[in-house]
Amino acid sequence: MTSEEKEHKKTGARIARARPRPTNGVRATELGPEAIRTRNAFFANLRHELRTPLNAVIGYSEMLLEDAEDTGPDADPVVPDLKKIHSAGNELLRRVNDILDPAKIQAGEIETDLESFGRRLRHELHTPVDALISYSEMLLEDAMGNGATSCFIQSGISDLRKICIAGKRFLAMINDVLNFPKLSKGIMIADMSTPDASATIQNTAEDIPPMRTGKPAEITGEKGRLLVVDDSEMNRDLLFQRLKRQGYMPFMVENGLQALEMIRSHPFDLILLDIMMPEMNGYQVLSHLKNDDALRDIPVIMISALDQMDSVVRCIEMGAEDYLPKPFDPVLLKARIGAALEKKRLRDKEQLYAKSLEREMEIGREIQTSFFPEFMPQAPGWEIAARFHPARQVSGDFYDTFLLPQGEDMGIVIADVCDKGVGAALFMGLFRSLIRAFADICHAENLASLVKARETETNAPMTIRHEQTLKTVISLTNDYIAKNHSKANMFATIFFGVIGLETGKLTYINGGHEPPVIMRSGGERAYLRPTGPAVGMMPEMPFETGEADIRPGDMLLTFTDGITEALGPTGELYGKERLVMLLSDTEVSADAMLDRIEDSLRRHTAGADQSDDITLLAVRRS
Repeated sequence: MTSEEKEHKKTGARIARARPRPTNGVRATELGPEAIRTRNAFFANLRHELRTPLNAVIGYSEMLLEDAEDTGPDADPVVPDLKKIHSAGNELLRRVNDILDPAKIQAGEIETDLESFGRRLRHELHTPVDALISYSEMLLEDAMGNGATSCFIQSGISDLRKICIAGKRFLAMINDVLNFPKLSKGIMIADMSTPDASATIQNTAEDIPPMRTGKPAEITGEKGRLLVVDDSEMNRDLLFQRLKRQGYMPFMVENGLQALEMIRSHPFDLILLDIMMPEMNGYQVLSHLKNDDALRDIPVIMISALDQMDSVVRCIEMGAEDYLPKPFDPVLLKARIGAALEKKRLRDKEQLYAKSLEREMEIGREIQTSFFPEFMPQAPGWEIAARFHPARQVSGDFYDTFLLPQGEDMGIVIADVCDKGVGAALFMGLFRSLIRAFADICHAENLASLVKARETETNAPMTIRHEQTLKTVISLTNDYIAKNHSKANMFATIFFGVIGLETGKLTYINGGHEPPVIMRSGGERAYLRPTGPAVGMMPEMPFETGEADIRPGDMLLTFTDGITEALGPTGELYGKERLVMLLSDTEVSADAMLDRIEDSLRRHTAGADQSDDITLLAVRRS
């Protein structure tokens, strides 16, 4: 037995398991509230079980007809039978919907005697289901054979088999209902909520809430501001009264132009929008709303007598929250409005949280900005300028400039912490603080050593050698990060240099950073290449120092890779060559040079999203 046949047998038996037990001839007029609920559950369950195979019949036959249309003339012989199957499925669905209409069930208009109900069900459904099964079996026989139709239908054998099984499943359910009276003749569909009742029926009954009796609970508080947009005065009034009773605060307008004017001047939680209106129809109003950033998050439910599928699809694709055909079911309307408003409340909470998070990030950015030097050191004969552009609210790049004690030397730092965003920004603050603190300590110790040496030896030199200071500062920073934060896998490329303001001598360590460039007045270029690895990767890594001279007229440019790796609209990198070409004119000031670079970068990116943090630091000796 195939899995489909097993499912057929199992589903066909589902109705049988729902058979009522004898209830000593209880009549419908004598049923209590629980029995009524159980009766309604029985018919609701039957409606669901009968509709399920019909949805399969209709769906698979529609797909086969679409395949036949795509195949062309070769499929012509089978199209008439496929159309008959599809038509039979739709006719059965129509009859099931009519016989087991929920409104009729709720009103108690369906026979409660199983024998009468079973005969009626068999009489009205047997003919179209027999036709459905016969045509599907004939097509299946053709497909399995070597007939003329087999060329097209071979690919649809599986779907045809499913149609046939669904039809037989449907027929089995009808027969099950018809056979009920043979087992319990003359009984009523009465109180099946006893322990002997079917579990299926009991579960279905539990899903149907009991009808409320007595005076409705008093509505307190405002549940939401709703706008009704409809050109029919009767429809507007009906919706207004319905929404008022449900506890909402409704407002009404009669056309799309009034609606847009009202929505732009007053806050609303939801809009109920008709489609066919003069001056501006519902599609146009919906388009205006969804294209306006200030209004696009207001949910819109379309309510229209225009119930064609293409209209429904069009509204949903344009951004409508839901679509209800007229005449609408008030209970369904209430449920749809409630669901739409709940989504809006969740969306409003998300936006409020996003705004608070954005504010927190802005505070973080303000704090991070305070890490940068508020004023550049002022030294005769030297110009210093910097630019900083984070890719996000906070950045992993940083720069620093400071005068060392005695004011004879200037420290410059530029660094790029791996990654971007909050994590990189936190480590940026840590790197910056460590370097600044260790530099101050080391320089103070060096000065103390020189003073002590002068006390014992009058002719001892008072000149500080910066090589050891740089090594100590970078090594201590490296070891602290690597030993205490190894699990974070965070490191930074760092260029740290000390410039003698009188001599122009630059002593530096380049820990894996982009090589800074010294542009000389004669066009010569000097690149300050790495003298050690990135800082913080592993403890006890060796770092060497390098030296260079900054002569009068020379300019030192340091930068992070956010410059060279900036992408244009087509994905082209900005590149180091493009940057260096801008440095040919060393007569301009440091500020003017950075302005030139920023302008060139803007032209290259042409509005493309910034992918990495960008930092520039220029030092010019005039």
